[in-house]
Amino acid sequence: MTSISHQEQQKIWDKEHLNPHLLLPMHAQEASSGVIQFWEWLRDKQESLHGIEMGCGKGRNSIWLAQQGITMTGFDFSPVAIAEAKQRSHLAGIDKNITLLVHDAITTWPFKNESFDIAIDCFASTDIESATGRHFARDEFRRLLKPDGYLMVYTLSTEDRFHQSLLEKFSTEEKNAFLHPTTGKFEKVFDREELLDFYCDWNLIEERRIDKVATFFDKEYLCRHFWMIFQPKKQVSVQ
Repeated sequence: MTSISHQEQQKIWDKEHLNPHLLLPMHAQEASSGVIQFWEWLRDKQESLHGIEMGCGKGRNSIWLAQQGITMTGFDFSPVAIAEAKQRSHLAGIDKNITLLVHDAITTWPFKNESFDIAIDCFASTDIESATGRHFARDEFRRLLKPDGYLMVYTLSTEDRFHQSLLEKFSTEEKNAFLHPTTGKFEKVFDREELLDFYCDWNLIEERRIDKVATFFDKEYLCRHFWMIFQPKKQVSVQ
């Protein structure tokens, strides 16, 4: 099998959220290091912020940001994940500062234009199994962000050693994509040129490479994730 449907991808994620066994960091309570770095970069720039996270999973990032004082909205296409996220936010005592809902990133997001100051894609685009779906999600980010808003993209790299090995053995027809040999889940990794082309209508404000060691199947691998902050380019009206 070299392809997967959106419905199959969703079922795989629901199963993973129900019985965590492969992507254990996604089930952690702690926020992603990339999100923490975004907050450290951001916190002196504005005081009152409204944020949105696509593919928030069980809410670790959105909940943590809400605890820092940001009014957060998080959504995910997995009902299992959002049910757990709501429980966690309630236990954290931040229900008034966060909205969590089940929604699919490749269908129109139920929010008004230019209603958010910040947006987060923390390894979410990597799991959208079609280029069309990823383009749609990117354009929804642009629609919802205020003109001076920021989109943080934290994503897999073709230099990540573990994902290099999977690309060699289990690649799909799409460039830099594979189906995981254990779950069948689609994953997309990126090179820098590809990301810059994908966000050609955005200004790259900040860029880092985050080096870390990740463990997969009891073996450690070096990762070099992309961490980028984008801002929508000003649209020029034609007279």
